[in-house]
Amino acid sequence: MTDWLSRHQLADAVLDALTASICVVDENGTIVATNEAWRRFARQNGGSGSYLGVNYAEVCFRAASSGQSPARRFGQAVRDVLTGSREHFEAEYPCHAPDERRWFLGRVTPLVLDPGEDGTARVGAVISHQDITERKLLELKLRRLAETDELTGLKNRWKFMELADKTLNLVRRGEMKASLILLDLDHFKSINDTHGHAAGDEALRVTARQLKRVARRHDHVARIGGEEFAIILSQTDEWGAIMMAERIRTAMHSCTIAAGKSRFSLTASLGVSEFDIADSDAGETLARADKSLYRAKDEGRNCVRASSLATVTPQVA
Repeated sequence: MTDWLSRHQLADAVLDALTASICVVDENGTIVATNEAWRRFARQNGGSGSYLGVNYAEVCFRAASSGQSPARRFGQAVRDVLTGSREHFEAEYPCHAPDERRWFLGRVTPLVLDPGEDGTARVGAVISHQDITERKLLELKLRRLAETDELTGLKNRWKFMELADKTLNLVRRGEMKASLILLDLDHFKSINDTHGHAAGDEALRVTARQLKRVARRHDHVARIGGEEFAIILSQTDEWGAIMMAERIRTAMHSCTIAAGKSRFSLTASLGVSEFDIADSDAGETLARADKSLYRAKDEGRNCVRASSLATVTPQVA
């Protein structure tokens, strides 16, 4: 297998045995060879299945003009590797189908091709795309688990603080006003002691549902402690947050939960604070809201208090 034909047959067999979609381009970026995985993927996605003679970088740039932003980056990487301005390129990117979420790992590696007629080595590149969808879906699932409160399905404290710090950075840059609401269920220990922990868990789930129902789409709702919840309100000053907190308080006051043959109602105390550019971190914003929450507890519960002098008095919902 030392003759030219045998060597190329061997190369084709090796390429076809690989699961990654692979093509070889010449020094101009024109596709001169593909493996079976490449051809199969092209056929499944509406292509001709070959693409031989097509300039890879130009295809990427045309795709980028139709809104596929990773394509431009990949097309430029192919040209950079071919010109020697980049030794190697590797990147993960999404390539979702209408009925399927997909991710791939793309690589561009330089390749010395057969010498030309003048004996000068010609440089091309090997381009590969490996389907990493299974790994990405697992990563996303693990990330959701790490960021989510298991009982309520809301964001957990760790994720909430990350989002709060990002919100504070936006406030510091003058891009928006934002506020924070803390909510604590009143007499929660009594609910557990009187009706049992299953009823207490249901009270937490009901609270989560009420918060998601009242909150706006772009608000961030989290359970950050045992019976303590928090909401980040973007594009909202303190007065706007007070009004939102009062709507939440009213919604909570209307809840009743069945526990065996008995029923019990829920009330909540709420504290409000606006993000301040002088805050060193979001923990300071949270601390002010926490002080307001304890004022609400001390002043009768089932009410809203804010870190400024503004208050909302208890009302019968």
